[in-house]
Amino acid sequence: MNMIQLIKYAVIGILGYFIVCNVVIFVYTQQPPQDNADTMVILGSQVVGTPAQAPLTLQTRLDVAVTYLHNNPNTKAIVCGGQGKDESATEASVMADYLIKKGIESSRVYIEDKSTRTAQQFLYANDILPLGKTVVVTNDFHLLRSVMLAKRSGFEQISGLSAPLNWSNFDKYIAMIREPLALANSWLFDHPKEQLKQE
Repeated sequence: MNMIQLIKYAVIGILGYFIVCNVVIFVYTQQPPQDNADTMVILGSQVVGTPAQAPLTLQTRLDVAVTYLHNNPNTKAIVCGGQGKDESATEASVMADYLIKKGIESSRVYIEDKSTRTAQQFLYANDILPLGKTVVVTNDFHLLRSVMLAKRSGFEQISGLSAPLNWSNFDKYIAMIREPLALANSWLFDHPKEQLKQE
């Protein structure tokens, strides 16, 4: 096999992985979440501006969460996300304000503002409020990896609630390239319990 053929097969293999991975991610988002969860974990993403606001991608997560919380009044919500160097507030505080403005009682909203990566959020959230039967809320492209990391963190009663991005949102196209790489990286290297012990 010459070098040109090797490169050709490598490109076909890489493209095949991206296609299959995105199909699996999409199929996974079609599974409905369990009703009447004890807790809902809403994963954070970057906030923008001063004062800080939730961009459209994060708003999509929060709007889906609001609907579920209105329909399941006994479920408590944990919003996750610390403050990055280019953020003027913690992601969790912005998310909590958004939920409360949308009519969710403040007594149902808990703030986890230490995490900076998905792999940390479930263990830190469990320190705030024992998770029990839990629904994870995140955008469609991020759901499969998030549920995998939740289960690796030791939480088995987990289901996902997808917040689909519109095709007009450029983040969706970026995610179709980035998320297959992130999924492979997390599958190989992210073991939240072990990593937390090392911190």
